[in-house]
Amino acid sequence: MPGDQVLLWDNSTEEFTEVPILQLLFAALVITRISVSLGARAGLVDGPSARKQHQGEVPLTGGIAIFSTLLFGTFVLGIAPYTYSMLLIACAVFLVGVFDDIRHIRASARLLLEFGSGILLATFGNISITNVGNLLALGDIPLLVLTVPLSALAVAGLSNAFNMIDGIDGLAASTICLPLLVLYLLALQAGHPMANALLLMIVPLAVFLLFNLGPNTRLLPKMFLGDAGSVTLGFLVTASLVFFSQGDNALIKPVTALWLVTLPLMDMLATMLRRFRRGHSLVKADRSHLHHTLLEKGLGKRQTLALLIGYATLCALAGVALERVPDYLSLLCYFLLFCGHCWYVVRADRSGVPEGAR
Repeated sequence: MPGDQVLLWDNSTEEFTEVPILQLLFAALVITRISVSLGARAGLVDGPSARKQHQGEVPLTGGIAIFSTLLFGTFVLGIAPYTYSMLLIACAVFLVGVFDDIRHIRASARLLLEFGSGILLATFGNISITNVGNLLALGDIPLLVLTVPLSALAVAGLSNAFNMIDGIDGLAASTICLPLLVLYLLALQAGHPMANALLLMIVPLAVFLLFNLGPNTRLLPKMFLGDAGSVTLGFLVTASLVFFSQGDNALIKPVTALWLVTLPLMDMLATMLRRFRRGHSLVKADRSHLHHTLLEKGLGKRQTLALLIGYATLCALAGVALERVPDYLSLLCYFLLFCGHCWYVVRADRSGVPEGAR
């Protein structure tokens, strides 16, 4: 087996499919480095503010680099996406995200656009949630007429969740990469023919993290995901979770998909709960996320990142382990974890941390 190839058994053709991983990695490095320079020259940067405490102006081109690498892998290296119609919808989501980074779309309008992209994914993209499994101990629950709206809600919810959690270096990209990596390992083990499509997202994400968390030197300058990154990747992660939890392509149960995105999903819901208790807007950005709470309690940024990624990884592993139990027991465990998560958030909210610091 060549050192720069990952060989996957393609069950549909009974032939090995070669993934040119070194070419993809090199392309990701080159495209990402170019994207940093172009972002700085074009003024597509993020400056410090009361809510954003980084130093200097940082290019917002991480999402552009990742999605450009994905397109390179698809059309130059020949790595097929789940469906080409899904990729076309992702292109539209990406362009809206770039526009958001430049002009700043209202949160409510962005949420509506995310919901619309979910409707397109379930109809034109042919990727939808048709069955949620045996969640009530009464047998599998087909969604029927609820297929399209629930699929759209999943896309809007997760896209918004990843966008909201993008508050410290590496957090959003790591929580995006985690479910993709778990799905890739499961797909690799099963010899699933679409494992390549997951690798196509994982490699540029890993390269982005190298720049985002790296030494911020001339060779590896810092960059941020931007809305083009968090929202587009949120769309792609949702499409991946749906694709690999439904029908003949299923590698996981639908309830397991929740475990793979525990941190961003629970952080979004708990943050909205905290904002509701304060009488604040549910969608207006602030410093009320879990990572902000941990920072205010004295943890450093890297400590907070390590703690949260460790938590997210344990949840993902728990979800995979719970594949062996009935769906309704897995959902019950998830609900209990969610209650514990919300209890901690509410308790932290009453701990006397100054309002403005959050």
